[in-house]
Amino acid sequence: AIQWAPVNIMFCGMLFTGMAALQHNSVPMVTVFKNITNIIVAVGDYYFFGNNVEILVMMAFGTMLGGAVFAARNDAAITGIGLFWMVGNACTTAGYILYMKFATKNVKLSKFGMV
Repeated sequence: AIQWAPVNIMFCGMLFTGMAALQHNSVPMVTVFKNITNIIVAVGDYYFFGNNVEILVMMAFGTMLGGAVFAARNDAAITGIGLFWMVGNACTTAGYILYMKFATKNVKLSKFGMV
């Protein structure tokens, strides 16, 4: 059960930093950073698990990020503290997703025990 604790801690950190980031940044800027987080997860998936990213997935990432940046062009409000919280959110979200993938394969808990 102690091996499952980082999942819960990172999930709580993800929620907290996301709400804190929304207090200091505009919603379009948060969307841009959340799309960057998807790219970070793909890079981490390649680095830690050896999963290659297909060209169509890279094109989808580019389209999502480009669309988010285009949508945020007139409402790009971000502060220093907001940037801090967004970087924290990107790290905790990516860590949560990547550790969850590791834990579901390697931690010996039943599906009920994971809840």
